[in-house]
Amino acid sequence: MMKKIMSALLIMTSFAFSTLAVAHDYTQAHMRIDHPWSRLAAPNSKVIAGYFQLKNNSTKDDYLITVSSPIADKVEIHMHAMQDGMMIMKKINQVKIGSMKTKNFEPGGLHLMIFNPQYLPKKGERFPLELNFKYAGKVTVDVAIEKQGHEHNHH
Repeated sequence: MMKKIMSALLIMTSFAFSTLAVAHDYTQAHMRIDHPWSRLAAPNSKVIAGYFQLKNNSTKDDYLITVSSPIADKVEIHMHAMQDGMMIMKKINQVKIGSMKTKNFEPGGLHLMIFNPQYLPKKGERFPLELNFKYAGKVTVDVAIEKQGHEHNHH
């Protein structure tokens, strides 16, 4: 009987920790940052893309104005856009997160470009990013590295 109880406790504990390892979100003032992630980069890659969801819980608009990381030379905010019938990637200076609105950073849309990383994090590892908002201020998040082809569905 005691063995069954201990086995059940071990299973529940390991499930709880595995759930915590996958789901991660951050809150700074009125801004919620949900599950920062990146795809596993190709060997010798000079850039890593970053994705997450921003939720502004304020009655006032806010703006993501800069992003940095101690593992990279620079981090830029980019978006995909159609120009002359071709899909291009454009650097943008800031992102407006409207009052009580959500903004998704995702493949094929808004995303971060993390240039010249000092190392390429492996699947399951994390690296820090500092997001700087006009009103919410600065918050450091950990970006989880996930396998190629992994997509997130935000509700």
